[in-house]
Amino acid sequence: MNHYQLLADLLRYPDNDLAAQVKELSPFLKGNYMECHKNILAFEVYINIHNLTKQQENYIRTFDVNALCYLDIGYILFGEDYKRGEFLVKLSNEHKIAGNDCGSELADHLPNLLTLLSKTPDKKMAEELAYCLIIPAIKDMIANFKDESNVYKDALRIILTVLEKDFKGIGLEQFNITRKNKDCFSMKGGMNGHSCGINQRTEKGFVANPY
Repeated sequence: MNHYQLLADLLRYPDNDLAAQVKELSPFLKGNYMECHKNILAFEVYINIHNLTKQQENYIRTFDVNALCYLDIGYILFGEDYKRGEFLVKLSNEHKIAGNDCGSELADHLPNLLTLLSKTPDKKMAEELAYCLIIPAIKDMIANFKDESNVYKDALRIILTVLEKDFKGIGLEQFNITRKNKDCFSMKGGMNGHSCGINQRTEKGFVANPY
């Protein structure tokens, strides 16, 4: 699962390390996820022809100022509903267990979640988080991109392809974003599978939702 750290780097604010990170990720994707070839190639070309200032400006236009897309998964799933707050609390605990420092970003920031997948020792939690929540959120993010030339749409397609291949055949229900206003996370426990297939968190791990 270490490749999720490299995937996370694609969506972080660009710095001088990005070119090296993409260079490391590219052969791995081409060797293991050939369906991502054209997307990572587009990202490589983008890095080569745009200097760091231009990369940072594009990142800000895409994700920060008048954002085309939001990287906070909880916001995509729940909007401003109180359930996002519950989700953040549960995620913060998972980050703490995994020893994952979220820095200045929130616990539901997509790069932080991808890094969590690479660090968590809890395979079941990783499956539920990736398959039930992250995949539907990324699909929604991609659908909201109108500009096919934006390289971050390629980055999201790469991440979606890898997630769908890695977590193929998981027998869980995915979150339906059209039902985002319905109860998905219980006040009584952790991740609640009543409406999205995610199980309730106990000190023993994830168990079937009892409601």
